[in-house]
Amino acid sequence: MRTMAALARTPGAPLEVGEITLDDPREDEVLVKVLAAGICHTDLSAAAGRLPVRMPIVLGHEGAGVVVQVGSRVSAVKPGDRVLLTPDFCGTCRQCRLGATTYCERTGQLVFGGTRLDGSTKASVDGEPVRAGFFGQSSFSEYTLATERNILPVAGTTAPLAHLAALTCGVSTGAGAVLNALQVRPEQSLAVFGTGTVGLAAVMAAKMVGVRRIVAVDRHPIRLELARELGATHVIDTGVHADAAAAVHDLFPSGVDRTFDSTGVPAVLGAALASLGTRGICGFVAGTGATLPVDLGSMLIKGAQLRGIMGGDATGLVFLADLVTAYEDGRLPVDRLVTTYRLDRINQAFEDMRAGRTIKPVIVFDDADR
Repeated sequence: MRTMAALARTPGAPLEVGEITLDDPREDEVLVKVLAAGICHTDLSAAAGRLPVRMPIVLGHEGAGVVVQVGSRVSAVKPGDRVLLTPDFCGTCRQCRLGATTYCERTGQLVFGGTRLDGSTKASVDGEPVRAGFFGQSSFSEYTLATERNILPVAGTTAPLAHLAALTCGVSTGAGAVLNALQVRPEQSLAVFGTGTVGLAAVMAAKMVGVRRIVAVDRHPIRLELARELGATHVIDTGVHADAAAAVHDLFPSGVDRTFDSTGVPAVLGAALASLGTRGICGFVAGTGATLPVDLGSMLIKGAQLRGIMGGDATGLVFLADLVTAYEDGRLPVDRLVTTYRLDRINQAFEDMRAGRTIKPVIVFDDADR
């Protein structure tokens, strides 16, 4: 079938919105009419050429929509079902069998390669192959193909898909870092560096489990004010306090129990690490190609840890279903982060996100409020 999509052809160039030809669904695939698709910094990095993607490719990995057609082997969903799309995983490697699907050993192919497990592409333009399986979905398209592995039915909720789409990667990553990886307890202290979607999701998750001391660190006063409204008990404006670690220690002289960096900027991650107290843990979720000088002696004496976290250590679709429930219950107000754009304004959405004017841009198609 022919469908409108945003195509990345050249690293650093604007996305091209136009028609692609999408394959018919195979026996294990699901054809989805996309109604909303969140934009993540990973999409920006891929479009800029900072990730190992091959172009031309349709990006987008926070999709939500309605099932149109299913293959003969599909039983989890049926036409008409409202669904969320998640990053794909193979389901058979050792990490997947252990439940650590965000560390799937075939991530390079299914997530960044943008192909099926057999290496085939899913779309074309004028006979030229197009990679339309970014994160197993390529949801910057009116229609896309997914599998049962990375599709979650949400028939039981009437929440707008434009809000639910935001849960599927960025929010899941931030909330999962706090709840799954760092396992922050109410009596512990947490400092979150960077208050974009991922960082604010970490703040919301910490509040959700009753953490009583939550510090938000950023250079945008408006975002820091939002962080306060969403649960931060203290904020540090790096435009005022150039030494963020010293500012954290001014609040908590012994340091904090957990820190979380969502920026991927080495200097910021270094500040997060320096803010730790004894036996503290610093988690980070970004930093492709970055390097960080680390004082191992200081870490050793304090028993401190530095931990990379992929996808919030989420397990398959289970964690996402929990986040949907938390949003419905009012404990995870992701709607406070969302700004919507139509597909033909996707390059403006990218630019607004880069500039910090928008926290969570979401591309919406027809009937996005379904």
